[in-house]
Amino acid sequence: MKRLTTKLIWGLFLSLLFTLSSLGDSYTKKGYKMIEQNSTIEPFTLNDQFGKEHTLEKMPKLLICSFGKATGVLISNYFNAQDADYLAKHDIKLMADVSSVPSLLRSTFILPKMKKYSFEILISTDSKFSELFPKEEDKLTVLKIENGVVKETVFVSNEVELKEIVEG
Repeated sequence: MKRLTTKLIWGLFLSLLFTLSSLGDSYTKKGYKMIEQNSTIEPFTLNDQFGKEHTLEKMPKLLICSFGKATGVLISNYFNAQDADYLAKHDIKLMADVSSVPSLLRSTFILPKMKKYSFEILISTDSKFSELFPKEEDKLTVLKIENGVVKETVFVSNEVELKEIVEG
């Protein structure tokens, strides 16, 4: 019985590993490239915290990306304190990279917490896709976009800086 359980666990592990690696390849095959200043962001599709699929074909004026717990708290605190139309009014889309969190923890803790947010946030579960975005440790990445082209990348670490970028 123990041998069967071990084989089953290894089989599931290898299957999961193969599935995760093939997910990342799909973005490369679609021609996505590292996002940098003066580059065009290709349309992409992500689910929000409720599992609803969103395809970004027309890029927002600001794409704000979180790559860790500290920046997730910053997003939560700042945007939960805003009016319901704040994101639309400022033409903002939010993205959170949760690819480093095991799927069981994501579905048990992170997504239920995000469902309490008063705003929509796109969820990236694919590390290869998330790696296309520039990042600095413990800072939000804010991409300023005009006509689908990244004009500037700004890294912010607190609510004052975030408000200045959004409203300034």
